[in-house]
Amino acid sequence: MVNTVHSRLLALLVLALAAYGIERLIVTDTEAIETLAEDMAADIEDERWEALEDHLHEDFTYGKLDRRKTIAHVRGLVSKYRPTGVGVSLYEIEVDGDDATALGQVWGHVAARPVRVDILVKLTRNDDGDWVLLEVTGGERPR
Repeated sequence: MVNTVHSRLLALLVLALAAYGIERLIVTDTEAIETLAEDMAADIEDERWEALEDHLHEDFTYGKLDRRKTIAHVRGLVSKYRPTGVGVSLYEIEVDGDDATALGQVWGHVAARPVRVDILVKLTRNDDGDWVLLEVTGGERPR
């Protein structure tokens, strides 16, 4: 009888630790994705284009633009409008193994006026296990 109680307690402990580990893994992925968004915003504001490109998967697309054309497009926008206070916020992040999706907003100020753009982001892990953007859609100002 004592062995049965100990076995059940041990099984409950193992299940509790496994559940905690799974939850921590998801939180860690979510935190890594949020950090990626913060890093990308800083790369844009500081005009670190190679660093920004490193956050994009080799097959990245933004509408009809591939990775290289997207960087050129963003460089052109930054050069033309000189935004300040650039930020990226991702929410409703859903992780499914090595893939994830998130809704988000990109914001900043252009000529002291706030600008916000809604986006949908698809992410994947690269060969190093780091999260990178695979696709961004949207680009519409919220209504």
